Formats: sequence, structure tokens, C-alpha cells
Amino acid sequence: MAHQVIRNALVYFSPTGATRTVAKSIAQGLAINPREFDQTLPADREKKIALEDAEFVLLAFPVYGGRLPPVAREIVSQLPKGKRPAAAVVVFGNVGPGDALAELYDLCVSRDFEVKAAGAFIGEHSYSSVLGRNRPDDADRERARVFGVGIRQTLFSNSVIHRETISKTPPATYRAYQPKQSLAFMLKPRSCEVCRFCIHSCPVGAFIGGDPKRIDLERCIGCAACIKLCPHKARKFEDDDFLDDVAIMVANHSEAKEPVLFLPPNLPEYMGGIG
Repeated sequence: MAHQVIRNALVYFSPTGATRTVAKSIAQGLAINPREFDQTLPADREKKIALEDAEFVLLAFPVYGGRLPPVAREIVSQLPKGKRPAAAVVVFGNVGPGDALAELYDLCVSRDFEVKAAGAFIGEHSYSSVLGRNRPDDADRERARVFGVGIRQTLFSNSVIHRETISKTPPATYRAYQPKQSLAFMLKPRSCEVCRFCIHSCPVGAFIGGDPKRIDLERCIGCAACIKLCPHKARKFEDDDFLDDVAIMVANHSEAKEPVLFLPPNLPEYMGGIG
């Protein structure tokens, strides 16, 4: 159904910043009064999100191992149900979105949202500065903005995105979510200034006792924010088997990928070819 939308709820989880950049670029194209709900840090998630009746919901999350991280599923599952228009967006590290976009679509439907658009964008990989280097770049941001313009057009129509357009894989056959195995982090003592930026940036509070040297590897989700965002480059992975796997991944997926976008048909001509 068509909606008289007056607000845009921008809901995202973005440990290293790529998903935030994509979401904000889409919101710029939407040009609807935004309410921003950054759900990245534990403190951000303490207060429940209250959605208004005439509000479009833009959901954006990173892809981990071809699936959504559990914290993303928790965020969406706690949103109030209602017949609201929504867009499902995931950001992957140049390997592939896997089942994450279909998974997010299914979560939207579970909240009774009407999915008007869906998309998978590229960000620099959490474990490599080679895969998706410096993405989202200027071209990605402009593509996201134009995508937002297209989403705005869908709000004046009855059009929705059907799940089979995104994936024919039923939820029962999604790839298993495999949390990364406990990875050894090396803190380079001469580089660490004990600024605790890593501790304040951790999306799951995995540091023990405010000590940058101690990480609860059972709680850690492997987002690598503490490595990517360290202003002194004082952290790195030191697990040889893991680093070998990353090298193979880089060798197999170094070619730059493009966003995969889904909008309903019959939009104005200037939107042609966005998908």
C-alpha cells in the first residue's frame, strides 16, 4: 500500500563505520526528516526504539560470514510491529552478501514491515585493507544517495519487493552462522598509548576490566573495530591459520564488486538501471 510518510527512522549497527556511511547516504537521497538510531555501542541499545505510525524504517547492518551478526537480529526483533514501509540494506566486505540480505528481509516481515527496497553495498573488509579498500568510496555514496531517491518514489505506490526477487533460499537452508573462532590479538606494547579508544569503540563490551590487553574472546564478535579504528595502529591479528585463511580470501575475491540493489519496477525513467 502507499504511505503518507513524514519521518524516516534510520536504524543501523556499524562497528567500523562503513554501514553508517552507506545508511546516511541513502537517507540523504530519501530527503525525509530522519531520526537516527545508531545501535553500535551497548549504551546505544539500552533504550528501546519507539517508531511512529507514519514512519519509514531504513535498516542497515554489516555481513559477517554471509549472515547477519546476532546483535543485528536482536535489534530488529525488538522493533515494534506495524504496517510500516521499510528498506533492508546490508554491507559486505567484497566477498559476498551470502544469506544476510534475505535474512534481513525475513526479519522485516516478522515485524509486519512492507519491504519497499533492498540492497547490498560494499565496505572495506574487517579483516583486510585489500578487500573493498577505502569503500564505500565517492561512487558508492552517490549510488546509495540515488538509491534513496528511488526508495522515496516507492512510497507513493503500492509496490513492494518480493522475497524471491532477493533469494529463493528458504530460511531453513541458510548457511549456518559460524561465529569466528577465538582469534589471538596482538597488542604492540611500544605502539599502545593506553588511550582506551579500542575499549570505547567495542560494540559488545568485550574488553575486561577496562584493560586493552584483556579481551573476552567468547563475547568478541570479530568485527575488528579495535584493530581498524586504533589511532596508533597498535593492534593486529596474530593467529597464523586465520591469517592464511584471509590470504586465500583476498586471492579469490580481490576484484572489486558492485552494489546489488532491488527496487520495484515502473519507477520514473531516470531511475532505470539502478538494480
